[in-house]
Amino acid sequence: MIWVKKYNVMKTSKTANIIWIILLSIILILCLIFWFKWNKKTDLNFAIIPHFMLDNEKVDLFYDFLKTEYYNWWKPEKIILISPNHFHTDTKKIQTICESADVSYKSTTKYLSSELHNLWVKCDENWEIFGTWWDIQKTNEHGIWEHFQWINKYFPDSEVLPIISPCFQFSAVEDILPKLVNLNWNILVITSVDFAHYQNEQQTLQHDQKSIETLKSMTLSQSEFIDWIDADCPVCLYLLQYLANKNEKMPQLRYRDSSSTILNQDMWEENTSRIFMWYK
Repeated sequence: MIWVKKYNVMKTSKTANIIWIILLSIILILCLIFWFKWNKKTDLNFAIIPHFMLDNEKVDLFYDFLKTEYYNWWKPEKIILISPNHFHTDTKKIQTICESADVSYKSTTKYLSSELHNLWVKCDENWEIFGTWWDIQKTNEHGIWEHFQWINKYFPDSEVLPIISPCFQFSAVEDILPKLVNLNWNILVITSVDFAHYQNEQQTLQHDQKSIETLKSMTLSQSEFIDWIDADCPVCLYLLQYLANKNEKMPQLRYRDSSSTILNQDMWEENTSRIFMWYK
């Protein structure tokens, strides 16, 4: 009987120890997760994604990859979405939304924040890019709205801060670059650009290879961006590349395709190429 009682006491003590070990392990894991998330709070991640959506499946795959690669344990607090100004390619000013709002295009809606306007970017006062029609805030810029469905799917709780950039006027972004570097947020910066246009596939591929080499060289020379990168918005890419360089992150090629490779025929003057890149 004494032995049985001693055995029961030992068994109870062993069970209690196991429970304490499990509880302490859970607490330790939670502390590590919160510590890790806190230390990643001001992290900046970067991606180049096209707005030419001939093959939606590859865009979906890339967003899924970004979520897995960057955000397994947390989400980006903000997404800065940089798009060319397709309406005024020769404009000399950078623009954003004037007032935070749910912004729609057809059946897709995404909350866009005017926080960048409050900081340093001029807002779209003339409703060229963002405007209200029938009491609904909308955007006409496909460099922005093409990404709504993917951001809603993979980062539904992240605020989107739009930047509508001049395509070739580098002077428009020089003043804001230092301010972007100092933003105290956990940010995913997406540059929405398409690459070579209106050339046969052989020429397009050669131009894309040169563009990729230039981006991988991490050069910050504005003249080289104009001379060697064949894209619809060199300034958009320069903005992203500057920030990535300051954060010591290097571009990695994920996918490259074009109208010709997707449709399996040379589209010549109807050809548009797409490059998907991420930075680490």
